[in-house]
Formats: sequence, structure tokens, C-alpha cells
Amino acid sequence: MSAPQPPASPDESPGGAGPQAGDTLTTDPRQDPGAGAGGRPAPFRALLAMLAHHRGALTVAVVLSLFGAVLGLAQPMVINEIIGRIGQGAVTGLVVLLIGLLLVSSALSAGQIYVMTRTAEAAVLSTRQQLVARMLRLPVRIYDAHRTGDLVTRLGSDTTLVRQAFTGGLVDAVGGAVTMVGAVVLMLLIDPLMLLIVLAVVAVTMIAVITASSLLQRYTTKAQEAVGALGAGMDRALVAVRTIRATGAQDQVEAGLGTDADRAYRQGVRIARVEALLYPASGLAMQASFLIVLGVGGARVAAGDIAVADLVSFVLYLFMVSMPLGTIFSAVTTIRQAMGALLRIQQVMEQDLEPTGGTPAAPAHDLTFEGVSFSYDGEKPVLEDVSFHVPAGKKTALVGPSGSGKSTTLALIERFYDIDAGRILLGAQDAAELDRASLRAVVGYVEQEAAVLAGTVRENLQLGAPEINDERCWWALERVNLRSRFEEADGLDTVLGDRGMSLSGGQRQRLALARMLLMDTPILMLDEPTSAVDSQNEQLILDAIDATAQGRTLVVVAHRLSTVTDADQIIVMNNGRVEATGTHTELLETSPLYRDLASRQLLG
Repeated sequence: MSAPQPPASPDESPGGAGPQAGDTLTTDPRQDPGAGAGGRPAPFRALLAMLAHHRGALTVAVVLSLFGAVLGLAQPMVINEIIGRIGQGAVTGLVVLLIGLLLVSSALSAGQIYVMTRTAEAAVLSTRQQLVARMLRLPVRIYDAHRTGDLVTRLGSDTTLVRQAFTGGLVDAVGGAVTMVGAVVLMLLIDPLMLLIVLAVVAVTMIAVITASSLLQRYTTKAQEAVGALGAGMDRALVAVRTIRATGAQDQVEAGLGTDADRAYRQGVRIARVEALLYPASGLAMQASFLIVLGVGGARVAAGDIAVADLVSFVLYLFMVSMPLGTIFSAVTTIRQAMGALLRIQQVMEQDLEPTGGTPAAPAHDLTFEGVSFSYDGEKPVLEDVSFHVPAGKKTALVGPSGSGKSTTLALIERFYDIDAGRILLGAQDAAELDRASLRAVVGYVEQEAAVLAGTVRENLQLGAPEINDERCWWALERVNLRSRFEEADGLDTVLGDRGMSLSGGQRQRLALARMLLMDTPILMLDEPTSAVDSQNEQLILDAIDATAQGRTLVVVAHRLSTVTDADQIIVMNNGRVEATGTHTELLETSPLYRDLASRQLLG
């Protein structure tokens, strides 16, 4: 069970409608890593493409790794020569050479680690920047179908796993492979028989590691999905923490989050089981090889087939095989985990962005709906053959029972969704042909739950228009009767809590109105601006609306009679259709539904 989420009204969301095809961010984690799905490149190829973007730094790291491998391979040869010369001549020069090889090898290793760590951070930065840009521009349907906490997890922990592919992945494996191949060649020159024994043990171990590591990608994907679900549940719980406290639901929510946490734990344990088998594998292979080499090698020394110095060199090369072999095993598991996380990142990156482009919107002041129909899920209609006209410079109110399509109407005007049939005209322009950004610069929109960002008052007012100066900010606050509220605090530097929790509902609405006032759009839409405030705040908001509406076309979704009585036009909606249009006085006489709503002082 997950933490409960406050239900959304049918007007303001799909209202339980299932996401359409292409709106989901899930993929079968059992997918073969060598093949993509739905046109997506395979995770391994995508990882290689990511590495290719940093090929300059990676080339430097590989070169450093190769030089380090060569110097490492030279060390047993020097030791062999030192052993051979003991008692026969001076070895001081060889000792100095050995120390030099060790120091230079260490320096090269340090350089490689720095280059790879820096490259890893650059790769993660680039990936996160791309994800941020993508997440902010996805179609609204994606946000309807997915929890924000899961999307945030893809930005955080998933990209961190991809980072490990750089710091403990491919490049280390390349250097390790060079060292191992060089050591194997030199071991072949010393004693082919003992080499065959070592290779047999290593081959069996490699097959086991590669087979078991294939499970890691699958388990990692599931584990990250579980962590995403936990993050999403916690995010929802924190948003509704006051409601949870007020209803005494802490234990209930805790139990739901505990279930999500347990699921993440169980997936983590599955990964731990695989890793517990993989990581000791290289050590076990090398221990078995070492014991066999000591036994066989000791017998061959006793038989005079090889010299003691050669046996020592062979053992040293054996250790030089074991270290890179461990590195390669580790790289395989790390890359598998990175591929599992990368799959989730790709699920976001492959989504089509909200379409851009089109004809620039002219600064029109009127709106027209012509036979508009719309459905969230392609099946159940929310609007059917809706037609009406919003005259320029007038106040138009949309009223009707909950679920009648009022908030959906505003969302369609903003082109958060595209209509299924009909036309929406902005002036004489078809909204479907307009560039979304320019359309939204003409049509201002204040949501029912006015968005206030954590930060200062200034940052909230400058959202979308950072060039606005302090004088204009104070002017806007004055118009919505909020100036004194912030003058008594820290002025425009007053810090607002997360989601504006330090403000009342009415203050949040008025701050959002001030922001729209600064955008200076000819058309302004308000979604239930007084639905959750007391009578005193209601009047303040109504005064603020009057102040912002001067010279503008105003469209208001209203639930309270006081909001609509002075409207120039009231459109009554019911079951996704326009049932009546007129003024307050006219509708009281001609519309039974409006008369019923008005008699109860409740218009939705």
C-alpha cells in the first residue's frame, strides 16, 4: 500500500482515466541488454554512446592505464633479474629501477583515477541537465500518469549508478585486460603447462560471473523502481502532512510507506545475493590457481624443469592476473547495474516532448469554442460538442456541477492537451496551429491550487520574467493588497516555505494573481480562485481580480455565487456540454440548473 493521496476533482485531472499508449515510463526489465524496445537503443549501446561524448578524457585515461599496465608487467621481470644476480653481482641499480617503476606506476594510477572521476561527474552533469530539460517539457499527460517522486529518483539515484560505470567500469576493465593479457603472454613463455591450468580455472569462473551478472541488470531496474515508488509516496505524504496529522493517519501512512520500503529492501537483498556470489569469485579462482601453481610449480622446480626465479616470476604474474581479473569482474557487475538504471533514464529520454513550433499568437482579446470534444483516455468524453464565445474585455464565468468540464476547458485553452474535435479560436487564429509558448504569453492562467515556489517573494513574482524590477513587483503586490503583508516581513526577500505553506490560501491566490498581473497578458483565466478561502479572504481576492482584470478579458471558473453575479456572461456547463448562457439575472429565469445552484449559493 502507498501513502494516500488527496483525490483530484474530475474537472482538474483525468479523474481516474487511464494513461494513453505511449504515456507510461515502464519497460520490461527482463529485456535483453543487447536489444532496445520501442525504438529505444539498447542500454549497453546507449552507455557506449554516453562514453563516446567524453572520448577525449577517456582516451587519456586509457593511455594512462596502458602505461601503468606496461610498467606493472615490467616489475616481475626486474624482480626475476634481481633474484638471478643475488650473490653474483651488484643489484643496486635494479632495485632503484624497481622503486622507480613502482612510483611512476602509482602516479599514473592517481592520474587515471582523477581523470575518470572528473569525467564521471561531467557525464552525470550532462545526463542530469538533459533529464531536467526533458522532464520540464514532457506532455502534461505524462505527469497525470506518473508520480513526481519516481521521476525525481531517475534524476538522482539512477544517474548516480550510471556514474559508477565510469569510475569502476569500462576504462578500468580495459587497463585490467591489457595487464592480464600481458601477464598471460609472459606466463606462457615461462611455463605453458601451468598457464593452461590457470586459464581453465579462470574460464570456468568467467562463465559463472557473466551468467550471474545478467541478473543484476534486471534486479537493479526493479530495485530502482521500488526506490522511486518509495520516494513518490514520501513526497505525497509530506505534501499532505497537515491533513495526515489532522486525521491521525500517521500509522496508516507509515504502514503504506513501510510496505514500499520493504519492497525496495527485498529487491536490494536480491542484488546482494548475486553480488555475494560474484565478488568472491575472482578471489576463489586465484586462490585455487595459486595452490595449484605452488604444487605443480614446486614439483617442476624439484624436477629441474624450471628455475626458482622463473617460479617466483610466474607467481607474481599470477597475482597480476588476479588483480585485473577482479577489476574486470567488478566492471561487469557495475556496468550491468548502470545499464539497469540507464534503462529507466531512457524511459524518460525517449518520451516525445510537448510539441513546439507553429504560428506566433497575436495579442487577441477574445476566445471562441466551436464544436469542441475531448477525452482524457480516448474513450470516455469529458467535453462533447462545446461551443461558446468569450467577448474581448469582458468577464465570463464558467459554472456547473463538479465534473462538468470547467477546469478541463481552461486546460484546453492553454493547450495542456489537444482537443479531439472542433476548434478553439484565439481571436481569428486556430489555437491548434499556434506556438504553445506564444499562446501562453497571451493567455495567463492561475490554477485552483495556486503554485507558490519555495524561495523568496521576488523569485515567485519573477517566475517566467526575471527582468522585472523591484518597483514593478511592489506595484503588483499593491494591486492585489499584499504589499503590507511583505513590508512587515523582509520585503521582497521574504522567504516562503515549500509550496507557500507560510501563506494563507487567500494570500497564495493573490500572489499568483500578482504574478499574472506582471505577465500583462490580454486574457486571464482563473480556476476557482475563491473555492477554499473564508469570506474575508474571498473579498480580498475579488478585489484583486477586479484590479487585475482592468483592460483584460477574464475567464473565471466559479463555485461561489459572489464570484459570478457581476459577470458579463455566465456559461452553465453540465456533463461536458454547454447547457445555458446568459447573465445572472437571465439565467435565474431561464436555467433550472443555474437557479438550483444559485439557490444553494453553490455553483459547482
